Amino acid sequence: MYLKYLVTGATGPVGRLVTDLLVENGNSVRVLVPAGTDTTDFENKGVEVSEGLITDKDSMKDFFNVDDPRHSCLIHTEEICSISEKVNMEMRRVNFTGTQNIVDTCLKTKIGRLVFLGSAYALNPGSSLENSVIHFDRRAVEGEYAKTKAEAGEYIIEKMSLNKLNAVMLLPTFIIGPGFKEDSPIGQILKGYLEKGIATVDGGHAFVDVRDVAMALLAISENGQIGASYVLNGEYKSTEEFFQSVKEISGSTVDVKKMPKWMMGKSMGKFVDTYYRVTKKDNPKEVYALFRNNPNANFSSNMEEMIPDLQITSVYDSLAATLNDQ
Repeated sequence: MYLKYLVTGATGPVGRLVTDLLVENGNSVRVLVPAGTDTTDFENKGVEVSEGLITDKDSMKDFFNVDDPRHSCLIHTEEICSISEKVNMEMRRVNFTGTQNIVDTCLKTKIGRLVFLGSAYALNPGSSLENSVIHFDRRAVEGEYAKTKAEAGEYIIEKMSLNKLNAVMLLPTFIIGPGFKEDSPIGQILKGYLEKGIATVDGGHAFVDVRDVAMALLAISENGQIGASYVLNGEYKSTEEFFQSVKEISGSTVDVKKMPKWMMGKSMGKFVDTYYRVTKKDNPKEVYALFRNNPNANFSSNMEEMIPDLQITSVYDSLAATLNDQ
């Protein structure tokens, strides 16, 4: 549909899959990577490489320099994802300021379409996709990651309204699957359980496979309605169900044990946090913060209108691919 596709975050799990799918379909693709990145794999696939950072507008001049910008599409997948509840200024700089830079430059260079990888957890709880009432408010969501994505989403909506930005957003639940390394949030969660035997916490989460996310991004880049947001809701698993699957897939003999409820209570919170800080042990509340943020969130997916025969990959299969890739 487009003469040129521009992809940010192409060295990450989502961006790499998006790039590969575009190449497989015979598209002309250009990726933005930091200086010093090993680009051999991209070059072997015929992908154009431009060095730059989304946090530095001037460094992206070559990336945005295309012959026919109106018939070009930018798929913005670059992000920092952290499950920690602590403020992360670098994550905000990349997720919010970086997205601002991408949006502003798309408008300036008249790029035909922007496809943004957001997060379902950034949605204001009062938002309704059914009535097309989308609202982002960082004060209304849980977790620092969700807050940064809410800020980015709010900025995009503002530019769609005021500057007629042609943009569509994909809002997936938590992404897992092949390509995520040990230092990623899901890698840290698995390591905490498998290698350190850290007790789990109460809660749950909805997970979606990175391969489904990549397919969805391409689908809305071609057929998504201008200004629309599409939720890609994965399979929900309680903490206990999630780690039981991890145990079965890995063959681990570590029992799925939970952190005592009294340790999770507010009255003991400071004492427990101090204990883990003094002993320099990993605090389960931080390692598994993902399961404590939005544990009861339930999203309705509207991707079926884009991919009628879409079959969401099960959490079990996604976990198997994640574990086999680490």
